[in-house]
Amino acid sequence: MEIERRRFPRFSTSIPVGIRFPAGPHKEGWGRTVDVSAEGLLLETRFPVHAADVIYVTFVLYDGAFFENLRARVVRVSYQEGFYLAGIAFDDVVDKQTMRDVIAALATEGRVPLT
Repeated sequence: MEIERRRFPRFSTSIPVGIRFPAGPHKEGWGRTVDVSAEGLLLETRFPVHAADVIYVTFVLYDGAFFENLRARVVRVSYQEGFYLAGIAFDDVVDKQTMRDVIAALATEGRVPLT
């Protein structure tokens, strides 16, 4: 039996994400969310990312909440059918209360949390 380590529910959603790379051959890129929570997101991108990388993400959620250049770190990565799937954890600089409010809004829209 696997123990759930997440403190906040994840919600499946597809939102464009701008990515800024402070190191490596690419300076900017893009991807999309697969799911999002108050602590991070699952990012799908064709741009190479590696575990422990620091990246900056920018995205707008459906309710208009705008997050620009959030410092985040890549926690895990897999590669499937030409895409990198990266688990991204937001750093402490993220306004977690705002993100929790946005997640609550996703829940009230009828979006079902992932299990």
